[in-house]
Amino acid sequence: MKKTVVIGLDGTPYSLILKLTQQGICPNLSKLIPTGSLLEMKSTHPAVSSVAWASFITGMNPAKHGIFGFMERVPNKYDVYFPNSRHIMGMPLWDILRDYNKRSIVINMPSTYPASEMNGILIAGFVAIDLARASFPSSIVPTLKEMGYKIDVETQLIHESKDKLFDDLFLTLEKRTQAILHFMKNEVWDLFIGIFTETDRLHHFFWESLERNDQKYSPLFLEYYKRIDASIGKIMENIDGKTTLILLSDHGFCGLKQEVYINYWLKEEGFLKFKTNQPKSLSDIGEGSRAYCLDPGRIYINLIGREPNGCVELGNEYEQLRDTLISKLTELKDPETKINIIDKIHKREGIYKGKYFDIAPDLVIEPKHGYDLKGAINKESLFSKGIFSGMHTYDDAFVYVNNKNIIKYPLEIIDVTATILDSLDIPIPDDIDGVKFVKWN
Repeated sequence: MKKTVVIGLDGTPYSLILKLTQQGICPNLSKLIPTGSLLEMKSTHPAVSSVAWASFITGMNPAKHGIFGFMERVPNKYDVYFPNSRHIMGMPLWDILRDYNKRSIVINMPSTYPASEMNGILIAGFVAIDLARASFPSSIVPTLKEMGYKIDVETQLIHESKDKLFDDLFLTLEKRTQAILHFMKNEVWDLFIGIFTETDRLHHFFWESLERNDQKYSPLFLEYYKRIDASIGKIMENIDGKTTLILLSDHGFCGLKQEVYINYWLKEEGFLKFKTNQPKSLSDIGEGSRAYCLDPGRIYINLIGREPNGCVELGNEYEQLRDTLISKLTELKDPETKINIIDKIHKREGIYKGKYFDIAPDLVIEPKHGYDLKGAINKESLFSKGIFSGMHTYDDAFVYVNNKNIIKYPLEIIDVTATILDSLDIPIPDDIDGVKFVKWN
């Protein structure tokens, strides 16, 4: 019987894996590299976990699974909602496996809350809030409570102290590893997926500490990866040489130079108007607005027939406005260094295709590394710097597979889904956008 294990390190860059393995900080990962393939991979547009993991879960681009960001627009309103598992429209990988009588265990998968019924065990990750609703079947909840399982890192501890946040990062990692090993050893499975989202939290708050070689927090950052590597070592002890092992991240990471408030720019350039001098939310968008932005760099044109007070006609006016926005935004420069901050601006038809294309953003801005595009409404300046010192990147995600027969490159995260199915001899459904990248012996 074929078996596949998938370990996710949320937001861990390919470049960081190379560095840590070369420096001897991750000996278990170092042992894996010569026996398989470690490859750079692209994320999704935009490169946020809710979109990237939804694409991994389904093997589909966002216009097929319907998730375009951490927040989504409410149809026909200037309002947003937080999507959950019920909003993902594609079939999850484990449900495809269920149709072939394969059993899956999925631990800490983002975008799966509330947990749905499946053939196996599912413990939802971010944005889960209640352990009972995050777990299927409910019979596993007492076991999780007994081990003191933690759904996520308590990032608000940063407001008390960096040390308290680090303590919680270590504790969450310990509990996550404990749960992964418990279910791996005590349950029957064909596919086992365990995701460590703690890495993303570490990077958001402590990336600068690593880059600046901070005396206190840089060693702690590296110690964190030593412990993750030790967790991977324990996982490897529980799988045999015939099992397919895949490691991946959902996006890359880099240092954050500036947060960039695109709605401030749209307002200053006359594309966005508000009903009030102190707007608080999208509901304050006023008449005559032509475009607005949601995190991270998703621009929506204020279309007649789609938005409540739409004033832009689909067709020539729409195309001219998008072209104007592209040419003007591409000129945006860092006020200090005078370098351009935008790498590419994608028209939606260039990156999305599927049933939910009509709800896709009209433009997706891909920034240069270091510039985190924000959709906040109430900012008084274009640039600012908040509590985060690291940000997501579209490039520099990674995937590792314990096989050397790579038949496709470059790679996107959706290709991992197709490859997992193929590793278990499951036919890849026609509606999956990803392509397998390994030829099994």
